[in-house]
Amino acid sequence: MSGYPYGNPGQYPPPQPQIYPQIYNSVNAAAPIPGQPGFGQPFQPQYQPTFGYPYQPGQGQGPPGQPQTSLSYPPTAPPAVPGFGYNTVPTPPFSGPSPYGPAVEWVPTNPNDAQALSDRAVVGGYEGHDGSPLWVIRARFEGDLIPGKLAVKHRAAYVPWGGNENSVKNIEVCCARPERIRWQETGDGNIPQNAIVAGNTANGEPLYVGRAREQGSLTPGKVHPSHKVLYISFAGKEVPHKVYEILCAA
Repeated sequence: MSGYPYGNPGQYPPPQPQIYPQIYNSVNAAAPIPGQPGFGQPFQPQYQPTFGYPYQPGQGQGPPGQPQTSLSYPPTAPPAVPGFGYNTVPTPPFSGPSPYGPAVEWVPTNPNDAQALSDRAVVGGYEGHDGSPLWVIRARFEGDLIPGKLAVKHRAAYVPWGGNENSVKNIEVCCARPERIRWQETGDGNIPQNAIVAGNTANGEPLYVGRAREQGSLTPGKVHPSHKVLYISFAGKEVPHKVYEILCAA
């Protein structure tokens, strides 16, 4: 059950004092930068959303022309380095524009096979109990197409719906080039103009990808505009947040 140690719920550590530590995807990491904090030290959650750009002090601003991000969230990723986060063999372009926006592609898979997409999956957060990455996914559930999370290390995917954390098997992984997306702070159901539509309710209301911190985790989930909240799957429940970050096209 996500949100607790897998098979050992009694050892859940207390929340960490820092707010939204940087995200670092160890699967795709570039070589360590000499003198860079966090390398060569005991493991700490340091996942940088979207392919693990190392944090550079002083980068509290988004790309030129974009609004400044809140200091309570990790800084916006720096400009993309050619080939960084992708295989050294040239990757063919995505299969075409997505019906939910050109910035991302949704790739069908399942929790057991999803690791094959580690070169381009969007890392939206991490588990609080072990620091393992949480990928952004979506899945059909009860007639809705719902954004959620994949604990790729534990091969478990969940979507929030009906007050519960619901396990799903047939999923789509959100894939994107790091320079095409960013996280923007918002809340109370406010949707930025460039927010990426990731799903919909059975009645046709659009749903978006959001993320928020919960008991030491940074967890992606669904932004439901008419409810004016982000819902995340955590510890078996659907947990609402009024303040959150939302995934946007850069």
